[in-house]
Amino acid sequence: MSLLVDIAILVIVAIIFAYTLRHYRFYWDRAFAKQEDGSESFAGAYLPSVSIVCPMKNEERVASRLLDCLVRMDYPKDNGRYEVIAIDDNSTDSTSEIVDRYATQYTFIKAVHRSNSKILSKPAALNAGLTFAHKEIVLFFDADYMPPRDCVKRLVAPFADPLVAGVMGRVVPVNAPDTILTRILDLERTGGYQVDQQARHRLGLIPQFGGTVGGFRRTFLASQNGFDAYHLAEDTDMTYKAYLSGRKICYVNTAECYEEVVSQPRPRGVQVRRWGIGHNLCMFDHAFKTIGSRFLPFWRKFDGTMLLGVYFMPFIQMAGWILGIYSYLFQPPFYRDLLIALFLTLSYNVVGNLALFTEVGASCCMDRRNRSIWLLPLMLPITLYYVLIGTRAFIDSLILHLTVRKRERRKAEEAHEKHPGGETK
Repeated sequence: MSLLVDIAILVIVAIIFAYTLRHYRFYWDRAFAKQEDGSESFAGAYLPSVSIVCPMKNEERVASRLLDCLVRMDYPKDNGRYEVIAIDDNSTDSTSEIVDRYATQYTFIKAVHRSNSKILSKPAALNAGLTFAHKEIVLFFDADYMPPRDCVKRLVAPFADPLVAGVMGRVVPVNAPDTILTRILDLERTGGYQVDQQARHRLGLIPQFGGTVGGFRRTFLASQNGFDAYHLAEDTDMTYKAYLSGRKICYVNTAECYEEVVSQPRPRGVQVRRWGIGHNLCMFDHAFKTIGSRFLPFWRKFDGTMLLGVYFMPFIQMAGWILGIYSYLFQPPFYRDLLIALFLTLSYNVVGNLALFTEVGASCCMDRRNRSIWLLPLMLPITLYYVLIGTRAFIDSLILHLTVRKRERRKAEEAHEKHPGGETK
């Protein structure tokens, strides 16, 4: 028993240390490597036709704000090259009236209403919008986002490369000063996009489509039959479908878009748990396919597998803490007399967090927000909170994958065979 515990701890330490090195590699690339991005030269020069899909469910507070931003967008609207598809997704407030008003006022805005739909999910709403999207590129914006006037031009620029299936822009919180939590989430976003996403893009790894402030070629979406309506992480799912089919995703750091982040811990916990479950389901679906893919070189496979496991890591950390406490209290490990024992113990308690904090600190310097670095110690308690939420999310996702998910997909396949036309919009 003691030997099994020791081996388990060593495996956990090795996994977390690998993630630590990965984060430090991203930090090193962004802090010290020469930064170049050829796609920026196409911003404003390559202007394909664009459909913008905006799912809205009870968004009367922000729907007009988003649509105003899209109306003012600096993109050619002549000859039908630009269209906005505003989806009222079973709303019970005045969202329906708002999208109808804009559709009446502007010829390039279409209002789509979903009511009494059997599948109540964001990807199902997106699929409804795709039915009416006929342009070359399809971009997506959530209702609480505020894209600046040049956002679309910057997002479509990478599509000049025919191998690019999708693109993702940078998300920046607009309400960071509201609470301590919004300030911390602002730091998370800064590190996640300015360092993580940009480094993965530059190093030729796997930058991730994040579900909004980005999009795909319409032909690629059609080849995949749209989004998986039963998936909680349709964005990650589509990212891996792109890479596994020999295409790629580009990240555009200069295509900034502004959002309102949650300001209270409980909603944030619900949000992270939902993301965790969805991301883990993608890990179950795509991990072995990624490892065995003939389209991906070794380092892209390596990074892609680690990216799939990011929401599995809280469970790994929790298991490491429990096994470490048990080992040192009741069964000292066989390497207890070695100096490396101290390093192995600290590595999954400290080093991993320091790697993330280094990324955040570097991103603050890049954005010239040096005063924000003083908030870094406040990220430690929320990191511990994420370990608890993430552990629960992994257990929930495992149960869902083994039971409910398979049953629901079987029902969906049977329903599709009976009604191949799909749901009524």
